[in-house]
Amino acid sequence: MNKKSNHRREVSVETRKPPLTKKTIEENKKEKKELIITRRESLCIAIVTAMTLAILGVYHLIVRNSDMLFMAQSKDFFTPDPSFLAICMYRPGGFISWVASFLTQFFYHPALGSAIMIVLWLVSMWISKLAFKVRTAWMSVLAIPAVCLLVSTIDTGYWVYYNKQMGYWFYGTVGYLLTVLLVLFYSLFKKKSDRIFVTILISLTYPFLGLYTLLALLYMAMLSLACMKSTDSPTSKIVLSLTPLVLIGLIPFLCYNLYSSTRFEDMWTVGFAFFENNDLTSYTPSIPFMVLYAVPLLFPFLPKRVEKSSGMAWMVYLVTAVVLVLSCIWTEKSDFQNYNYHAEMRMYRAAEEQDWDKVLEEMGDIPGDASREMVLLKNIALMNKGEMGTKMFKYNNMGEPPTNGFDTLHIHMVQTAAPLIYYYHGKTNFALRWGIENSVEFGYDYDHLKTLARCALVNGEMEMAKRYLDILHTTIYYHDWAEHLLPIVEKPELIKKYSEFDHVRELRDHMGTVLDGDNGLCEMYLLTYFSQTMNRDSKLLQELTLNYALIQKDIQLFWPRFYLYAQLHQGEPMPTHYQEAAILYGNLEPESANIQGMPFSDEVKKSYQGFQKMSQSLLQSGMDSDQVAEATKSTYGNTFYWFYFFCRDVHSY
Repeated sequence: MNKKSNHRREVSVETRKPPLTKKTIEENKKEKKELIITRRESLCIAIVTAMTLAILGVYHLIVRNSDMLFMAQSKDFFTPDPSFLAICMYRPGGFISWVASFLTQFFYHPALGSAIMIVLWLVSMWISKLAFKVRTAWMSVLAIPAVCLLVSTIDTGYWVYYNKQMGYWFYGTVGYLLTVLLVLFYSLFKKKSDRIFVTILISLTYPFLGLYTLLALLYMAMLSLACMKSTDSPTSKIVLSLTPLVLIGLIPFLCYNLYSSTRFEDMWTVGFAFFENNDLTSYTPSIPFMVLYAVPLLFPFLPKRVEKSSGMAWMVYLVTAVVLVLSCIWTEKSDFQNYNYHAEMRMYRAAEEQDWDKVLEEMGDIPGDASREMVLLKNIALMNKGEMGTKMFKYNNMGEPPTNGFDTLHIHMVQTAAPLIYYYHGKTNFALRWGIENSVEFGYDYDHLKTLARCALVNGEMEMAKRYLDILHTTIYYHDWAEHLLPIVEKPELIKKYSEFDHVRELRDHMGTVLDGDNGLCEMYLLTYFSQTMNRDSKLLQELTLNYALIQKDIQLFWPRFYLYAQLHQGEPMPTHYQEAAILYGNLEPESANIQGMPFSDEVKKSYQGFQKMSQSLLQSGMDSDQVAEATKSTYGNTFYWFYFFCRDVHSY
């Protein structure tokens, strides 16, 4: 008995754990602190990551791209009418389109729309942390999808006019947020039977989320694979990992017959942002989305324990630094900052709002050559201010083609600004034609609806005007604009009291409404039409024809319009540019007109003589034409003679 009891006593002594003293507890805490990144360090990494993402968003969205974001919302559309939701649901993922279009309208105030977008990115980061059960220390990796979404917003370039995806600007953000929410919902269930049921339930969201439902299923398969234990049976492992993959292949196939507007091969990619038009498919803007979809596949496999002793902590710090630095570089390189691209948008908005001083201010600030769209908007502003004859050549008129930067997208003015440009020239039928044609191809948007409503009012088509205005009246930011014009629909004679229509109505009434062909070249059509038009009943139209004759550089077209202008404006001072053209043409072709008795101002005569003397002297010194142009530009670049001799190779599009 004594031996047995002693044996039991010895065993119990050997297996008993030492008591936890205060010293032992402190040593354990110290050891744990040395082995892993502490919560405070992880939280610091998360805060730095979130702040970096927020700063990048504010800088690239609000500071550098406010004008682009405003244009983006004007090229999108949302109305609370149930019919719009029905249109969205014609394709899988329609619910995302509906929500994204709703959010895009807040870019009317770029700072507000950007703030909403940044908040959604930050929320998505934290939800993905919970959904994939990732340590806070890896927050920089979780931020990569948000960086991809930022890049996809700022690198579109002129695709802002050609993108056909409804709600594109928020589509990826909303889609990714809903995807990680589905994964989070799936991760809440622990039983294998429950997870299989939830997987099937989530697959039923495909009509609403499209591609993003398939992505959620794919991420769930990866999560199941990463969470498997060695004690799990082989059958349960196979079922949990393969069920989502089988549904990815099966659900689009089963839903195909529900959608008459979607090809079978597109059922698995509907919702992916493709950038293509009639002559180009560009893959560069799609790269951020490919990275966005691929990176979350790694989330379930990120290390759960970050030990300092194994060097893992330094890896976390290194990965965080690399991700944040590369994010800054990628966003900077992707941000499309062509000056004319942004200036066009600012000028277009100012012209649409009839802020003619703002249009001219933007034109005056251009550091290099303007695009032809900008030149036309400048001429429209001068026409409305009555200053074409005195300031038309004060501004840059060279007209370089648009630069897209990353692909060979061919920009056509009829698909960017032509409807508004035609409208301000009184060619309302051309504005209607291109407004409707663009709407059919790219979808109706606020910008085209406003132009169509204006044209219908000027044309007296009140039923059509009411239809467009009623649609705009249901929107948040164009409600007041529509309400301002709706009284004209009931009493058409009221249009005479709206000064914003005066010039357009005068031009239209004296030209008629003939709709011939422009061959898709807005500027060339306007140049040909107006330079060959004669009208003595409208001073505005007559002066416009004279100015287009100047731009055409046609002496035979100029003189009849010049004499008619003098008759219609007897007793008024002759504008400077008309004098400059007369004195130049009279000296180039003395037989075309006798200018000896014309009362040219001393300033014009002195300027013309100085230009001739300086240019001849420079040519005799051995300079070529381009060098002479550059040398005389600072002194005479604001004259018609400089424009006549040196403004060549105009790139109209």
